[in-house]
Amino acid sequence: MLDVLKKDMICRGLLILNGIFLLICPILGWTFFLELFVGTMIFYAVVNAVLFLLTMKSKDYTSAFTCLASLIIGIIGYLYKVTETPKFLAITILIWLLMLSLIKLKKADMYHDKKSKMWQFETVLLFLFVITGILTSINFLFGLETNIIVFGYFILITGIFEFLDPFLAYITKGKIK
Repeated sequence: MLDVLKKDMICRGLLILNGIFLLICPILGWTFFLELFVGTMIFYAVVNAVLFLLTMKSKDYTSAFTCLASLIIGIIGYLYKVTETPKFLAITILIWLLMLSLIKLKKADMYHDKKSKMWQFETVLLFLFVITGILTSINFLFGLETNIIVFGYFILITGIFEFLDPFLAYITKGKIK
């Protein structure tokens, strides 16, 4: 169990690093937002696919569904070049947010069915994730560098939220009941 949580934390840590990378991009002069957006979605999908393969025995399909949702949004983002129009970008982020929220809600329900108090923690994280996503979508009406920074903060915060679940389970050695 602790080995699975360590693998989960490492993969979630990669998502935090992705958010930090996005925050550094405008400083380096990298303002090709479509490539950064699609690359982030693909990276998110790959990290979750690897996580699913590493933790398959735990019968938790959250990372597989997250992989699928991120891959779909990455493909849609590339095909429709959603970063060129702030409204389309905001709608795309909100659709991704909706898909991930449903996945997180299912995970909270799984904890509730197991009679673990982790469902309360997962529900609070879900609420914070939704608020962060909505605020992020509203802020895409500014310049290109601002969009990259806002998206970077969103990915960073999302990575932190994703990291907190296995971290709490790890420090309590999975004994939260």
